[in-house]
Amino acid sequence: MKEILNDYNITITPSLESTDVIVYCNSYGDGTEPILKSCEELNCLPFHLVVISKIDWDADMSPYPADKVISKHDNFAGNADKYLEWMLTSLIPHCEKLLRVDNPRRILLGYSMSGLFSLYAMYHTDKFAAYISASGSLWYPDFEHFVISHEPMTKSPVYLSIGDKECISKNAYLQTIIEKTQHIFEHYKLQGHATHFELNPGNHFVEGDLRQAKGIKWAVAALRKESDMELHHDT
Repeated sequence: MKEILNDYNITITPSLESTDVIVYCNSYGDGTEPILKSCEELNCLPFHLVVISKIDWDADMSPYPADKVISKHDNFAGNADKYLEWMLTSLIPHCEKLLRVDNPRRILLGYSMSGLFSLYAMYHTDKFAAYISASGSLWYPDFEHFVISHEPMTKSPVYLSIGDKECISKNAYLQTIIEKTQHIFEHYKLQGHATHFELNPGNHFVEGDLRQAKGIKWAVAALRKESDMELHHDT
């Protein structure tokens, strides 16, 4: 199911099996098919998938304004708050009306800049049940300090991954990416989040769909585990 909502491209793929889990994926391009294929190969538990594309990538996914630290084409305008508000007030109600899911458990998935956005969103909303940052741009100026100095609105499960060659760069910011991702992972673990860190082979552009699928598999399973524990506690 493809449509345009407020100039963004939306692809909604309902699960063929019954589930209350909806994965919202902010994507540079419409990666629906390769993500679903990778999830099928990994035998993921069922979920509905909403992929948003045609995003003003640097501007919409950046948490606050920053200088051009990667290339002369950077446009880190810091519009994440505005974009998140659009997700919460327009996108999510629209999609969930179509999917007809009562009391959904939402997962926010992102890769690269949208992986950065996924973590940032956790400090401004508790409407997602789990957060995935696959090869997230956690090199972003001052973001590690932001994470350490702010309190998230939820103790939801968090999945972090990075490629083992992503730090091989002449750029001083990109050189820190593995170290900063690991530091943020350790911080969330100490805060009491269910969390997982995965070091994948390759640079930033290797098997992005598989890396996202690994995050989905872990996050959906983490939510299943939470449900099982709640059910056991109630009985």
